[in-house]
Amino acid sequence: MAKRSLSAGYRQRKDGKYESRFTINGKRYSVYADTLKECKAKDAELREKIRSGSYVSSRNITLDQYYEEWKAAREGTIKGNTALNIECRYRKHISPAMGSRKMVDIEKREIVRLQKELAQKLKATTVNITIVQLKSIFNDAVVDGVIIKSPAAGVKALKLEGMAATETYHRALTLDEQKLFMENVKQEWLYELIALLLCTGMRVGEATALTWSDIDYINNVIHVTKTISRAATGEYITDTPKSKTSIRDIPLNDSIKRGLKSQKEKLSLVHGNVIPLSQAVFEGAYGGMVYDASVNKAISDTLKRINTVGGERIEHFSAHALRDTFATRYIEQGGSAQVLKTILGHASLSMTMDLYSHVLPNTKQEEMNSINIAL
Repeated sequence: MAKRSLSAGYRQRKDGKYESRFTINGKRYSVYADTLKECKAKDAELREKIRSGSYVSSRNITLDQYYEEWKAAREGTIKGNTALNIECRYRKHISPAMGSRKMVDIEKREIVRLQKELAQKLKATTVNITIVQLKSIFNDAVVDGVIIKSPAAGVKALKLEGMAATETYHRALTLDEQKLFMENVKQEWLYELIALLLCTGMRVGEATALTWSDIDYINNVIHVTKTISRAATGEYITDTPKSKTSIRDIPLNDSIKRGLKSQKEKLSLVHGNVIPLSQAVFEGAYGGMVYDASVNKAISDTLKRINTVGGERIEHFSAHALRDTFATRYIEQGGSAQVLKTILGHASLSMTMDLYSHVLPNTKQEEMNSINIAL
């Protein structure tokens, strides 16, 4: 097959990448990319920057300046909430430490020093995520030809000490706590929403994004196809779920149906007896979207009432504990981990098992006792 002829100034390198070289006012410039189309786009972009006077050479570009290019290149490829978290971490932890430094001058020891400083005020997981983000920026800078080698290469993650995630972050209510809490949360406007979270294991954003068209009484399921999340601008929007496996159908049972019936009756007091299918299943006390902060406030207010009265106390928890409580009750009552995986929208069975394996010993014994093998 004949080799493809390229336009003047373009060539294909030995590594397969396409490169463009040109000279303006006696200075040589070059760009390269995986495809010829991308290379031409980069060529045009660089020429425009040079023409407008906004181009900064690799030798002089600062971390802040490169970060803006890096961020722009990722726009549209990641979720808004992810982009917002990346921006917050960079502005809060990375930029103040080295944002004004030239990329070519930053050394590994500066990154190690930043890691140590952050470790004194942040959790190890947060520090590690921040350093991983910084590594990603430097790795792309190497690919873009801004620097030859990443100064973040070889910086090891902080060791996570203490209890496993199943013993810390994932907190499930005991049966007694569950009964006491659900009895007292009934006076909250968001009671039916909280009940749905407990009965389905849905994420808050998934539940608050539901419309009545998602409640399928014919097939006896709830269609989970969207979620409420934050855009890169910080505003809340209706978005696609966090992963493909998060798009799922959750079977209805009598408890869920009773809660939905109660919610529709509540809405009919505000909107009348005819509730359109496009209407959100849940809305705030004064109308509009329900935010995760509102759900957590309802939980917090309920816990304050319980703990003020005296007697049994319940340790503080957030809405995510309702998801963990559902999963724990499901396994305790004989549900299979494989089915639980699909209900929760987990990407893999191992994820479900890692989170809830601590519940299995009791259920294993009960199942073993029910098996009789003739000898």
